[in-house]
Amino acid sequence: MLQILINTLIYSGEIGIIAVGVALSYSVLRFANFAHIQFAVVGAYLAFTLNQFLHCPLVLAVILAAVLTGGIAVTVDALVFSRLRDVTPEGKMIVSWGVALLLRSTMGAIFGSSSRVFGLEPASLQIGDAFFTSLDVVVVVVAILAMILLHFLLYSTRLGTALRALASNADLAATRGIPARRMVSLMWFICGAYAAIGGSLFALESQLAPNMDLIILLPVFASVTLGGLSNVFGAALGALGLSLAQNLLIGVDFGSWFSANSWSVPTQFRDFIAVGAMVIILLLRPYLARRRRAV
Repeated sequence: MLQILINTLIYSGEIGIIAVGVALSYSVLRFANFAHIQFAVVGAYLAFTLNQFLHCPLVLAVILAAVLTGGIAVTVDALVFSRLRDVTPEGKMIVSWGVALLLRSTMGAIFGSSSRVFGLEPASLQIGDAFFTSLDVVVVVVAILAMILLHFLLYSTRLGTALRALASNADLAATRGIPARRMVSLMWFICGAYAAIGGSLFALESQLAPNMDLIILLPVFASVTLGGLSNVFGAALGALGLSLAQNLLIGVDFGSWFSANSWSVPTQFRDFIAVGAMVIILLLRPYLARRRRAV
């Protein structure tokens, strides 16, 4: 059971950092931004390039990659999404998918289709029967610090107050003199930076490839759906809940409950669990909303 909890913390840390960016962008822009997932891949490749080719220390490489990816996200907004103010949310979502495909093709053209690894050799650690590495500890610590920093930014600074006001009511925020264009650019920068950090952590734990977005797409959007589409920290909790469900179903030996034969859910069903959780929440949400209004 301890191993399941440790695996849950690690995976939810990687996915949660990316998911909070999706929720933040949805709260302000009101559309599902698929390009955000590709920002995670771009950030991971930037960190890999800075570390492996320019020989930057890994921590510095990830920080620089986050800053650069934030800048790329702001540029994408300036070139594409800022010109789509009168387009429906569905139209913006389709455009974001096109931007994601363009970014993926660019990464493939530059780095090729083969997988790459950072080549780290983290120390192995053990608590009881649970095994993990020093890199796993770093992932969990970075995820916690990232959430604390984002909470401080959103709830303890004037910029965060302005950003939340814009997300709550854009028209009212404009009458109060809040610079909407500047706040939207700030939002894009934060989302891009957090996507880069999450993508880098995911690549460090596994491997880096141009189609990495396909691996993280379902769990990220399932986490956001579980936590509430515009609830930033709900997305982080959604990632934690989804990761726990996945690791419980995959890690528990259900066969021992009924017979002497061992049987557990195959790891290939991890994405199926994410889709199932997302579908269940989407089906239950209208019913729960009606119950809430009735009360």
